[in-house]
Amino acid sequence: MLLNINTEQWQLQWQQADAELAVVKGQSISASVWRKDIAAATHWLSEQDGDALLYHRDWYHFSVWLFALLNSKKRIVLPANDKPATLSELSLHYSFRVPSELPQHASSEAPPLTLNGSLNSQLTFFTSGSSGKPKAVRKTLRQLWLEVITLEQTFAEQLGPANILSTVTHQHIYGLLFTVLWPLAARRPVTLPLVDYPEQLQQILAKANRQRYALISSPAHLQRLDNLPQLAKYSHSLATVFSSGGPLSNSVPEDFAEHELNAPIEVYGSTETGGIGWRRRNPGSNENFQTLAGVDASCNHNGLLVIQSPYLNNPQKPYTTEDKARLQGQGDFQLLGRQDRIVKIAEKRVALNEVEQFIQRHDWVESAKACVLHSPRVELGLVLILTPEGVNQLSTQGRFKARQELRHHLLQRFEKVVVPKRFRYVQQLPYNGAGKVTQTDLQALFEEE
Repeated sequence: MLLNINTEQWQLQWQQADAELAVVKGQSISASVWRKDIAAATHWLSEQDGDALLYHRDWYHFSVWLFALLNSKKRIVLPANDKPATLSELSLHYSFRVPSELPQHASSEAPPLTLNGSLNSQLTFFTSGSSGKPKAVRKTLRQLWLEVITLEQTFAEQLGPANILSTVTHQHIYGLLFTVLWPLAARRPVTLPLVDYPEQLQQILAKANRQRYALISSPAHLQRLDNLPQLAKYSHSLATVFSSGGPLSNSVPEDFAEHELNAPIEVYGSTETGGIGWRRRNPGSNENFQTLAGVDASCNHNGLLVIQSPYLNNPQKPYTTEDKARLQGQGDFQLLGRQDRIVKIAEKRVALNEVEQFIQRHDWVESAKACVLHSPRVELGLVLILTPEGVNQLSTQGRFKARQELRHHLLQRFEKVVVPKRFRYVQQLPYNGAGKVTQTDLQALFEEE
């Protein structure tokens, strides 16, 4: 590790001034150029007051401004996106936004081999939650660096000197940790730009030669990998795959195993908690999560997972998650789904989790999400990803008969008045940049006739 931490300070140190930092479309970027750009950005920030909003799609520009802000001891606000409505909602949280372009620097200046700063530097993330309204979550750099150290201790053997590929944004805590802080601290180059399509991943692996890659991804992307037979030809170039941000469908580890690829490493946690546990569902392995080092797990009287963790704002205080769990032994636990999201339909209480889990028992349904619709009346809507059999039945029988069949299945468990009447069939669920599916995004699918 190139990262050193003492009581109040962190330090990144390079032994080689021109060590490879990133690879952009085949062109290497050195750490010395990166540090020069940080020095110039730090100088620009010396004339700015207040908290800074940092949003940049480009990994390199983002990383330069991030470390310039940390060196300048500025508090950093990280929005999920830069849509006008988002920035308007967050306007009270920041004083200025960093420029999209980097300042010019004097080429004759020799950049320092060491970057350092305070562990108390604060970053504010925004999660959409179930309602879609941004919720501020503040973290210190100490929490993030401690998690980076744990990730390296846990997964260094699987990664080795692999280059990092990513499908996820660095604006969220998962992407920030796995594609910015961890690679820089462990000196693993990041290959850019982001991988948006399965074909891009295949092309990179095909040209890998002896280079190995680690893919940082999400359930939404991994469920769209329809070229696993082709990727299997280059399995020697794919060191490992990480997934986080939401539950990974059972079909993904099964598909990886069918094509003799190691299943993704699933990392469970949240913006509030940081990483909690991990698992890899290869053939013959169980489905339990193992806690990350330093995390203690228990369950309360409602069956909800309770943790104590160095990645929390208060490491000594137990934190109750919204996930049901069953402890399976020392440090192992099984997730049983989110705690019931209870809503009222026609004065009847119904749990959205229960509706989703029951419809998924039908042979036609791969996965499902329920939402509350308010127009023209208050009722439930169901957004479904169908199995191949379900797709065939929908095509041959039509929407009316398919809906009748699915409603008949639901009527075996639920009263008629609460059973959804409106269905949407999609190829993928509307995950946001954080890998979450919000009620707002689900409801939007029913507004499109």
